[in-house]
Amino acid sequence: MYSYLNSLDVFIYQLINLSYHNIFLNNLALLICYFGVTFVGILIAIFLMIFGDKRSKKISIILLISIIITYCVTGLIKYVVLRPRPFAQLTNYVLLTSATDPSFPSGHTSNATAVFYVLSREYKRYWLMIIPIIVGLSRIYVGVHYPSDVFFGFIVGFIIAYVVDYIFHKKFMGEN
Repeated sequence: MYSYLNSLDVFIYQLINLSYHNIFLNNLALLICYFGVTFVGILIAIFLMIFGDKRSKKISIILLISIIITYCVTGLIKYVVLRPRPFAQLTNYVLLTSATDPSFPSGHTSNATAVFYVLSREYKRYWLMIIPIIVGLSRIYVGVHYPSDVFFGFIVGFIIAYVVDYIFHKKFMGEN
């Protein structure tokens, strides 16, 4: 079973990573990756804290807590699993950027999911959840993650943001 899943993971990776590349798409994919960088989520939270109303300030706290926990949990999982990056294992790939930490799960995807889940839920803009999906696909396209890294990064970010959001609303805002 593991062999089959690994083969499927490599197949989907190569399907996306070896797809059509040009200077525009390559730069667009690299730009999209930045939406998953922890710093971007922190900037959004700071912006809401400084320029937002009272509700936005509370949302910024949910964001910051979600980002910090997601960063720590993702990092812990990475160094427990120690999965090598695709470019360290495969011979047929396009690599547009590099990374030195382990591959599983995708930190960019988990972070983008945590940030945009909170924003989509709090502001009722559910279409924002397309952003972490696009971030995850871009991480495969640029050559640094397998699809399973991205999938589990999405799951990790979603669970953490959901739990933080739920607890914050239940404990600090008195909602049931």
